[in-house]
Amino acid sequence: MKRFIILIPLLFLACSVSKKTNLKNQVNFTVLQFNDFYEISGIENGTAGGAARMSTLRTKLIQENPNLLTVLAGDFLSPSLIGTLVHDGEKIRGRQMIEALNEIGIDLVGFGNHEFDYDQSTLQKRLNESKFDWVSSNINEIKNNQKARFKISNNGIDTEIPTNRVYNYSNPNGTKVRVGIVSPCLDANKVKYVSYEDIFESTQRELENLKGKVDFVICLSHLNKEQDLKLGKRFPEINLILGGHEHENMLFDIGKTRMTKADANAKSAYVHRIQYDGKTKDYSLRSELVEINSSIAQDERILKIVNRWKEIENRIIRNLGFDPEEIIPGDVVQYNSAETSMRNVPSNFGEMICKAMIKTCNGCDAAIINSGISRLEDDIKGTISQYDILKVFPYAGSVGEVELNGSILIKILNVGLDNKGKGGYLQWSGISKLKEGNWLINGKNIEPDKSYKIMLNEYLMTGQERGLDFINKSNPELRNINFPDPKDSNNIRKDIRMVIIDYLKKGGR
Repeated sequence: MKRFIILIPLLFLACSVSKKTNLKNQVNFTVLQFNDFYEISGIENGTAGGAARMSTLRTKLIQENPNLLTVLAGDFLSPSLIGTLVHDGEKIRGRQMIEALNEIGIDLVGFGNHEFDYDQSTLQKRLNESKFDWVSSNINEIKNNQKARFKISNNGIDTEIPTNRVYNYSNPNGTKVRVGIVSPCLDANKVKYVSYEDIFESTQRELENLKGKVDFVICLSHLNKEQDLKLGKRFPEINLILGGHEHENMLFDIGKTRMTKADANAKSAYVHRIQYDGKTKDYSLRSELVEINSSIAQDERILKIVNRWKEIENRIIRNLGFDPEEIIPGDVVQYNSAETSMRNVPSNFGEMICKAMIKTCNGCDAAIINSGISRLEDDIKGTISQYDILKVFPYAGSVGEVELNGSILIKILNVGLDNKGKGGYLQWSGISKLKEGNWLINGKNIEPDKSYKIMLNEYLMTGQERGLDFINKSNPELRNINFPDPKDSNNIRKDIRMVIIDYLKKGGR
């Protein structure tokens, strides 16, 4: 269970405002922070998160103080189920997200690694459709074998995405505070059309470019926690690091630098209230984690957009042969399906998926999946619907079988353990591990020279998973590889979602 922490006002101060501050010198501004936002309709059956509640919170904060900067620290174009569906002749691929964010009034976004899930032309379309600002300190585009800044094209005019930004806020007396923004992103998605500069060298360069030009420095980052903490330690001139990538809320103070991340999918947001003294250059920072749940009303204007896209999604899903509203009969469930479980510990949800795969195979000893194919921020409890399964697997993919010796199987399982916390962490059924370190299959020690028949998901067979590049169809140590023809409409193994739904309908749990 995630814990939401409300920080007591002025309990945590990065720097204190002098008690002798004259109010005419004081400028107040607020930063509303979101990160890793994939589902515009919300999560937990619509009771948490969602674009319409984000908008309501933003409106409330503007009423409190018009000096508001609303930011999203990367990862919002992908992944999502709706993004994989075809509408108006092309895959949706983030169109729904850009429309929602435009209407919410997001001010500034940075790149996350998932912005590069799509091809170069698709990303360019989304950039051109956006009405908000972008910033990126260490990412360039490769176009015609040349490195250049990403651009946004609007009415025939190309505008480069800058390496830093400056926002100005003032009080009624005209006292101003200049807020500088830098924005590094980790190189977790190494596609051919993107060039990454070193996150620390690029941040240092941009801080030097801002020196003397700003009064308060924000780093809008999409890095892992360790990188963010290292950034704060290395560059104490950064006042506030607004991070993403991890999907759980956190707050760290590194000297006078504060680093925060909110929960993914707008299950929470951070609200930072800053008081800046234009004369003394002192400031105070109050950071509040706000839980975004059913206690926050939904903005009807945004809700209309969300519902329209939801209707489109449901119509397409039905045309694919699924019923998104069908509750699958059978016992209620309590699956540890959240990404934080799936990527860190053996999960009953991962085991159920693998059991479903084994049911489609004659004589298979076990099944293995990489946890990264599952995309869900919360556990599935109570009844389970077809839509629940579809949302977990936006990229679908087939399942198949392969024969291999125990020595290779042990190697695969050990790499899976090394991938703890990442999408390459493995889930399985029919496999266990003794405290002494021995791997078992169906209760017996895995024998290095014995041949085993194992079910795998399609992505594992690509060799693209971390440390598992040896799992591929060209490896002679993998024998009798049998995956379905994607055009075979009668074979449910062509779509892992069909396999799972069929298993659940037959009483599997």
